[in-house]
Amino acid sequence: MAIVVVVTVAAVAGVLGLLGVLATPSDDGTGTPVAEPVASTPVPMETAPPVETPPVVENSGPSMEPTAAPDPSASALEAVFTVAVKQRKALKDADSYKLGRLGWNMCGALEEGKGFAEAVALGRSGFDEETSAYMATLAIGNLCPRQQDKIPGWSA
Repeated sequence: MAIVVVVTVAAVAGVLGLLGVLATPSDDGTGTPVAEPVASTPVPMETAPPVETPPVVENSGPSMEPTAAPDPSASALEAVFTVAVKQRKALKDADSYKLGRLGWNMCGALEEGKGFAEAVALGRSGFDEETSAYMATLAIGNLCPRQQDKIPGWSA
């Protein structure tokens, strides 16, 4: 029981000491705390230098501005196009990305007002004319159906 009392008194004295209730007597014996408040000097705050905006240079290459998210339906259309194109034996092992780009380029040429033959010519660098015409027809059907009237022999 005596140990409990000693531990309790020591715990209470420790808590009171942490809270500053117990004061150490000063040299004059008045019981006032010995510690004196320390005067603080204000620390000057530095202001940040103004932010300069870089000059705008026209036609300086790729833009660092964020671009719009790609259209998910365009990706789906391209996937359908590449699957359809790869049904042809000559194209089954072709790179899907390159086929998709070629299809979009063919559509871009048609949308710029060029004819079907000019769109087919875009694919002749890697494929024969018949295969390129096949790709152009599928590109129109899948990627740019508004250009269907440019397919030779097509009627609405």
